[in-house]
Formats: sequence, structure tokens, C-alpha cells
Amino acid sequence: MPLDPWDDAYARGQVALAEERLSGLDTLPDGVAAARAAQTVETLVGLYGQCLGRITAHLAEHPDLLARVADDELVGHLLLIHDLHPDPAETRVLQALAALPGPPELVELSEGAVRVRIQGGGCGSAGTEQAVRDAVAARAPEIEDVRIESGPAKGALIPVDALFRDRDGDGDRGLGPGRDRTRTPVGGGACG
Repeated sequence: MPLDPWDDAYARGQVALAEERLSGLDTLPDGVAAARAAQTVETLVGLYGQCLGRITAHLAEHPDLLARVADDELVGHLLLIHDLHPDPAETRVLQALAALPGPPELVELSEGAVRVRIQGGGCGSAGTEQAVRDAVAARAPEIEDVRIESGPAKGALIPVDALFRDRDGDGDRGLGPGRDRTRTPVGGGACG
């Protein structure tokens, strides 16, 4: 009987359910049964990890196929759990950031930590920061420390005139002779 594949949303739900149930094992009233259940799960995870290791070893001869398998969200997650993912953390972090609006800039990556620069700041930056954290966690869960900086990308210069727009709409930005010299900052004003 062929396996009915799960869609990604259902798979995510099953992963969350499994994590919830696993984290609840230590709260069971029967400590002996809880320990036995945890040991059984660890044994199964180890067994599946060994199987996945053998599969990825065979697929290593076909890097394009291994990459396609690793790109599957659910399979990629299992490969990460067993430290078998073919892409290094830096590649996965860069892929996660590239998929975000902006995109955020990778400033530094070290063992278990990453520094990322996002454009702007202020209004909406908390949501952007959380999106960066979520994206990195999904693609590189071994990165436990995500530090986020705000500001323009390194080397990005914005000409002062580009920060102002023409208030009277004549296109000269108020700089021509006899023109209104009042300039209004682009995007000016507080968040709201």
C-alpha cells in the first residue's frame, strides 16, 4: 500500500504534536513508565538516525538528489536533528535570510551564534526581528543565539537630496531660483 504523503502544513502540525508529547513525558505521574517511554523514543530516534545516515551516505554519490531530498521541509528537519544535513549552517542561514523581505544581511556567524543586520528599525522592527529569528531557527536550529542589529547595510550611502522631496510638486526640490526652499523628509513623521 503506497504511503499517502503529508502536505507541509500537516507535517508541521505533526512535528509540533510530537514535540509537545515528548516534552510532556517527564510530567507523567508514573516516573518509571515515563522513563521507559523516553528511553523507547530515544532508541527509535537513534534507529531512524542510523537509517537516515545510510541513506544520505548512498545519496552522497548523487549530490543533486541529496540536495533535493534535504530541501524537503520534513526530511530536511530530520536530517538536521541527526546532524546529517548536507548544507553547512552558513548556507542555510543565508538561504533563510534571502527568503525574507529586505533581505537582512548576515554580519557574522560563529559556533551557535549569528549576527544579522536589518534595514531601518523603529516601527515594525520587532516583527522583522521575530521573522529573522523564526527563519534562522527553521533552517539552522543549531544556531541558538541570534543577535539583530538595525541600520543601513555596510557601505550604503544615501545622498542627502534623496532624503527630501519637493513639497510644491514642481520637481526641483525647492532648490531653483525663487522657489520654495522648504523641504519635507521622505517618509517623514512618526509611526502610527
